Amino acid sequence: MLQLKKNRFSIWLCFWAFLLGGCVTTQQQSGRSARQARSVAKADTLAAIQPAIAPDSVASDTLTPTDTTALRNGISVALNDSLSMVRDSLLRDSLAKESDLQSTVEYQSQDSTIMDVDGKQVHLYGDAEVKYGTIQLKADYIRIDWTTNEIFAKGTYDSTTKKTIGDPIFQDGPESYNTRELRYNYKTKKGFIREIITQQGEGNIRGDQVKKDDEGNLYIKGAIYTTCNLTHPHFYINAPKIKLIDNKQVVSGPFNLVIADVPLPVGLPFGFFPFPKKKEIGTSGIIFPAYGEEPNGRGFFLRDGGYYFAVSERFNATVTGQIYSTGSWGLGVSSVYTKRYRYNGNVALRFNRNKSGDEIDKLLNRPGRNDFSVIWSHAPVPRGNSTFSANVNVTSNSFNQYNALDNQRYISNVASSSVQYNRTFGQYARAGASLRVNQNFGQVVPSTGRREGGKTDVSTQFNFGINQIAPFALNGGKGRWYESFRLGLDFNGDYSVNNSLSAIDTSYSRLGFVVVNSIDSSRVSGEQVIDFNFGNLPTLLRDAQFTGRYSLPISLPNFKLLRFVNFTPSLSLQGEVFTKQYRYNYVGNNQIRIDTLNQFGSEYSYSFGAGMNTRFYGTFQIQGRRLEAIRHTVIPAISFSYTPDFSGDNFGFYQQVRINEAGDTRFLSRYRGIGSTSSNGKASGVISYSLNNSFEMKLRSKSDTADQQFEKVMLLDNLSFGGSYNLIADSLKLSNIAINANTQIARNLNMNFNLTLDPYAYVLDPRSASNTAGIKINEFAIKRGQGLARLQNLNFAFSTNFNPKKKDPKTKPVPPNPQNPQATPEQLEFIQRNPDLYVDFDIPWNISLSYNFGLSRFGLQKASLVQTVNATGDLSLTPKWKISLQTGFDFQALSPSITTVSLYRDLHCWDMSFNWTPFAGSQFRASNYSFTLKAKSSILQDLKLTRRRSFYDQSGY
Repeated sequence: MLQLKKNRFSIWLCFWAFLLGGCVTTQQQSGRSARQARSVAKADTLAAIQPAIAPDSVASDTLTPTDTTALRNGISVALNDSLSMVRDSLLRDSLAKESDLQSTVEYQSQDSTIMDVDGKQVHLYGDAEVKYGTIQLKADYIRIDWTTNEIFAKGTYDSTTKKTIGDPIFQDGPESYNTRELRYNYKTKKGFIREIITQQGEGNIRGDQVKKDDEGNLYIKGAIYTTCNLTHPHFYINAPKIKLIDNKQVVSGPFNLVIADVPLPVGLPFGFFPFPKKKEIGTSGIIFPAYGEEPNGRGFFLRDGGYYFAVSERFNATVTGQIYSTGSWGLGVSSVYTKRYRYNGNVALRFNRNKSGDEIDKLLNRPGRNDFSVIWSHAPVPRGNSTFSANVNVTSNSFNQYNALDNQRYISNVASSSVQYNRTFGQYARAGASLRVNQNFGQVVPSTGRREGGKTDVSTQFNFGINQIAPFALNGGKGRWYESFRLGLDFNGDYSVNNSLSAIDTSYSRLGFVVVNSIDSSRVSGEQVIDFNFGNLPTLLRDAQFTGRYSLPISLPNFKLLRFVNFTPSLSLQGEVFTKQYRYNYVGNNQIRIDTLNQFGSEYSYSFGAGMNTRFYGTFQIQGRRLEAIRHTVIPAISFSYTPDFSGDNFGFYQQVRINEAGDTRFLSRYRGIGSTSSNGKASGVISYSLNNSFEMKLRSKSDTADQQFEKVMLLDNLSFGGSYNLIADSLKLSNIAINANTQIARNLNMNFNLTLDPYAYVLDPRSASNTAGIKINEFAIKRGQGLARLQNLNFAFSTNFNPKKKDPKTKPVPPNPQNPQATPEQLEFIQRNPDLYVDFDIPWNISLSYNFGLSRFGLQKASLVQTVNATGDLSLTPKWKISLQTGFDFQALSPSITTVSLYRDLHCWDMSFNWTPFAGSQFRASNYSFTLKAKSSILQDLKLTRRRSFYDQSGY
């Protein structure tokens, strides 16, 4: 046999050599140097001989011509008798006949390529590869049969390793299949596969025998379906037959669950398993509800069952419902949306109609409660000159108490929401608008266990401003002192509606006159809280007030006095705009009528002053073993601010009104009313002072080879004193004295301390026996024998955290895994932002402790104390077991706070958790336990994380 090595000839040259030589078989020995050699068979060549001729080389035996046949083009070719069938085929086939191939076939092999002309087959050995359109096949052995239009592939047995190597890997577009043996017809697009393994979404499908139809569906016999990506999975669904439909979903006949190779009597007569594409949010499907019982509450329940809608890659929606045996029910709609490089967010709407199953509630005929919750979070990606963001958490007062699924929402007593839009105009101008809702859910009434007296404040705000500019240095300036003068403009306004109607004190003992206007008697005795609903809207709007505020921020040049003292002058101008004005008329007999005018008005004020501060040090040399010295840093500061008198008639902010028959007069505000406790417009000259201290010590390094000979250690980060004194006030000139301190006592122990002292004395209120706080008089407390100053507030807290890796759990990073194709950037970002929602087994243990002590006393009232200790921690018992604890103790109530104990087990592809609430913190909240065993997402498998599960232990409602 003649061999021509590493010589390339065109297809036509090979064709003429074949006709003239009459070769029977050809063989190419290529070895590793021929890895990149390719044989290309095109659709417009002769289909009968195209697979038998290699473009790289042709090898043929010497032929003895025994017959001569003239072709149509006049060329005579000597043919062997053995090639008569080929000759007849050539004479019968026309060049114009359309080939079965719809694309170019490319193939290569590392070891050898053998072409069988008689059988019209190509045999590829050693790392063989065939490409046909979107289809790619790799195996140790591949056979292409041009007669049957089939490709056959399998691995080969290696006698050295005693294993089969080079099993076929079949790839059709983005889908990949690992097989033991494969037969595929590229014309009909049908195939037969033995022992398939394929990854579909987060599911892994394996089977003994597989048939593939021309629509891409797979019919698998002896199949298993699992989300465990190990060679020997921990669990799987065992089904005699399943059908993989268009790579979108799996439909199964009867199946059962197998865990740790133990078949369980858990199964269904049929199954439907949708799986998402890599770029999809998910696949639409049914969400099965959770079931259980609420002790002494709404009874048995089916909760959070519904349907998930995978609308698109940018948007999805979930609709869930709840039903209870006592007649309570609930509905919920939630959605997640995103647009890459623009924004992302989520929204959740919940409504619950609650009917109590308690017999006492039924006897008392207590009505049910309607609870709702609106949660919306919208986070933009900063770009351009405008931003829109939202963080909305609006709920009814009792929603968290009766429907919250986690501790934090249950114990939370406040909620804040805001929607904001901001825009900049050029380099200097800016504007924005916002809607804010602040809620206080009230206090729990012991007799009913329900929160009552909730307050809601809804306000709309807008602002406009000009950034500070230096008018004397618009072109950069030349360093002159006056060029640092800067001027700006800020204007903001708000319209607020509040269901907490402020108290109206029109008592003669305080005002010195009688108000003849009709006054809501319910508001005279104190603040009135009404329900925030549409029925009370007229009352709420009557108390609503629009207020606009403006200011001119002015920065004056700084100076140095005596080289070490910073001198800073100040000048400010601010004002307010109102939509209502008050007019006062004395009607005789010590009585005044107040008229409300719907007129715009403005009140402004200006002030000027100066401040000085410096810094000095004191060092105490100490000759110790390591201690060298202690340094004390002192930062004193003093400032003065003067505000003129704006109560005169020439300003128009106040009206001088006669108040009694004796002819006495008083200045009353035209804009703030008589119930206001704000400034009366009188002049003020305030001296403010502060003294900040810090202490640090200087230590010798432990090692003589250290980079630095000494190191500094803070003893006290800050110890400050501050207050003010009004020179012009007629009484109570001295303000409260504030003392604050904070430091890091040890490497992991933080301490915060603050104290407020009132220097004036308090006496009993002779006008009101109910005023237990008394009244402050213009006399120092030390003169009344009440001490140097009266303690008003005292708070200090200690907190510490221990873990062997010295990580802050709030900022603990979760490294992205590029080997995980399922983890999208959005999912990794969510895990990064919420590390507390996951259990990290890489941290052996973690402990957080905090202690809080608070004392508050106003006037002559008894002091109220708050003293609590809280502890959270977790411990990895083994690399797969972790236990966590969250608890606390209230020393005033002598009872523990909500306590939870959780046990986690990492089963690679499973999550197992046991949660126990031995103490729920309230007689109206039942303790419980829960056990969860579920398949884990492949994302968490690769990141070695476990999702924390919240508990639900609500009784009553």
